[in-house]
Amino acid sequence: MTILFLLIIFFLSPSSAVDLPVASDSGSRSNAEVGFIFQTWLSNHGKSYVDALGEKQRRFQIFKDNLRFIDQHNAKNHSYQLGLTRFADLTVQEYQGLLSGRPDHEPIQRARRVSHRYVSLAGDQLPESVDWRKQGAESEIRDQGNCNSCWAFSSVAAVEGINKIVTGQLISLSEQELVDCNADNYGCEGRGFMDKAFKFLINNNGLDSQIDYPYTGVQGNCNRKKDKSHKIVTINGYEDVPANDELSLKKAVAHQPGIFTGPCGTQLDHAVVIVGYGSENGQDYWIVRNSWGTKWGDAGYAKMARNFKDPAGICGITIFASYPIKN
Repeated sequence: MTILFLLIIFFLSPSSAVDLPVASDSGSRSNAEVGFIFQTWLSNHGKSYVDALGEKQRRFQIFKDNLRFIDQHNAKNHSYQLGLTRFADLTVQEYQGLLSGRPDHEPIQRARRVSHRYVSLAGDQLPESVDWRKQGAESEIRDQGNCNSCWAFSSVAAVEGINKIVTGQLISLSEQELVDCNADNYGCEGRGFMDKAFKFLINNNGLDSQIDYPYTGVQGNCNRKKDKSHKIVTINGYEDVPANDELSLKKAVAHQPGIFTGPCGTQLDHAVVIVGYGSENGQDYWIVRNSWGTKWGDAGYAKMARNFKDPAGICGITIFASYPIKN
């Protein structure tokens, strides 16, 4: 089954979807059945509400509406299925305010950084499929929590990947150092730029390890160690993939993990990392790493349609992609 990244709130992999009972033939569930699913979901995700009576009832109604949407979708002949994640008691508006970032475009500045090394050329011989997880270039999936720091997580994962490719060492780096210390970005406010994170890393002479500067999920005072000996990983620069060009994006991903920012649509407001690509049952796809923990998607990853009819790609995947450079 092909998995497409089409609804962030409910997205689930087929393996996770097995845990969701199938709706009746009529497509409706009794209140008792929905209540049981809700209680099980609360337990699985460790959820509780301060105003136990009123707030729980309100969340139950939202959950019920979301579950109905999932059932209606899954009853149709789609190539992907939806399921319940930890966001299933949120409205779309609440979700957007909680976890999405909103990077403002900087077209003039970005134009100076557009890559020529990964521009697609006639005669390019690229692998049919790539999965940097299998090459050991991806660290464990992490969870950004309620801090809108997807920009930091995607930047760090891309740097970890290229460092592994160049040096052979996979080292978990500090997203928190970026959140606290990268003054040109916006901490937990969700409006960070990956390019600015790379620039900070260069000027900072590298980035601390996650062990030395662990993630807290809130923006705090900058406590980075100025001693260069603590800067575990450095990069030499960064570039942007040419916009609206999936072949150039494929060429870049064939050489290293790269960053994609955006949900579906082209109003980009979330940052993830493209760690590979492939094809399944005639459907080309990208392999995307997210920062919402292992209970989201396929153990923290998802597949998104590749070779999309729109030059911007599905969800605007080709609009705002970039990568770090390490010699």
